[in-house]
Amino acid sequence: MLAKNGYLDLEEVLDIPGFPGKETLDRKKCVVIECQQNIPCNPCEAACPHHAITVGEPITNLPVIDKEKCVGCGLCVAKCPGQAIFLVDQSAEDYDTVTLPYEYYPLPEKDQEVYGLSRAGVLLTKATVLRVIMTKANDRTAVVEVKVPKGYGMEVRNISTDGRRIASSDEPEMASKELLAEIDENQMYVCRCEEITKEEVIEAVRNGATSVNEVKRLLRAGMGLCQGRNCAKTIERIIAQELKVSPANVPQATKRGPVRPIKLTNYTSLEIEADEDFFEHDW
Repeated sequence: MLAKNGYLDLEEVLDIPGFPGKETLDRKKCVVIECQQNIPCNPCEAACPHHAITVGEPITNLPVIDKEKCVGCGLCVAKCPGQAIFLVDQSAEDYDTVTLPYEYYPLPEKDQEVYGLSRAGVLLTKATVLRVIMTKANDRTAVVEVKVPKGYGMEVRNISTDGRRIASSDEPEMASKELLAEIDENQMYVCRCEEITKEEVIEAVRNGATSVNEVKRLLRAGMGLCQGRNCAKTIERIIAQELKVSPANVPQATKRGPVRPIKLTNYTSLEIEADEDFFEHDW
């Protein structure tokens, strides 16, 4: 299950509004959105030209599929930031097809035999690539359609081209109680970019910091490559725990654009080509 393993079980997928139903998949290619978390996200809705996907208001709604409007175009597959959108077609008698997002290199080629993986990354079956779509609009996310044996259409959710990046089907070894007892949680990194530990954040709070911004000024937390996207909420909870208040009462970190890395050329429409005679004062 998602809460325990980090991925959805098939039973969970069948029970969400992003699943169009087995009857639909048995008669045509249709989108399957394996999204179970109520997060503010709706690129799939905006990407569908046929209005087959609805998120609506509030933006934290789970996507709902209109199975009659979906034509299986696949424009939504590459747009999902969580890579949770697939096209499934179970209408053929002796095979199924799955269209999925793929962000590894090298890209597979048409007619190539690849490894079909489960939601857990475990090898399920061999698959054959039917087509690969790589467009600039998809921002380096390829859309790959594969043919899989009958019955695997709702099981295969990723591929491996070379037999690598395949999860083991063995049960993972659990850490011993002795090893777990030796772990000092306060020495764990809260801000991985700047290598700041929980202990350092706690010390900053006990020295007077009461907001994420104040911790940031003292320790540089949130000033690394991720710009606080990974650590801000954790720091907020540590502050709340130390001050014995609700996280909602901790002042939020200041958000400044851009919220993701972009090219400097996106900031200007000037057509400037730098050369050895180009200096900043020439602006």
